[in-house]
Amino acid sequence: MGRKRVKRGGRLEADILKWKATRGGTDRDGMPIGKPMQLMTAEIIDGICQRYSCLPSQLMDEDVSLIKNIQIAELGRIEEK
Repeated sequence: MGRKRVKRGGRLEADILKWKATRGGTDRDGMPIGKPMQLMTAEIIDGICQRYSCLPSQLMDEDVSLIKNIQIAELGRIEEK
C-alpha cells in the first residue's frame, strides 16, 4: 500500500520569512528568492480594501476585471519623493 504525501502547514510562512531575510537575494543553489505569490495577492487585496474601505469578502464579490484594473493603475503609479 502506497503512502500519500501529507501537506503540512508552515511552508508559506517559511517562504515569506526567507524572502524577508534575503530581500530578493539568492539561495544556496543560486536561484532567486522572490516574494511568494500568495503574499503579493494578500497585499493587493489588503491595499484595495484599505483604500476603498471594504471587506475582503466584498471585494471578492466584485468582477475580476475591476480588481485587475485597480492593480494595473497601482502598478503604473509613480511614487513621489
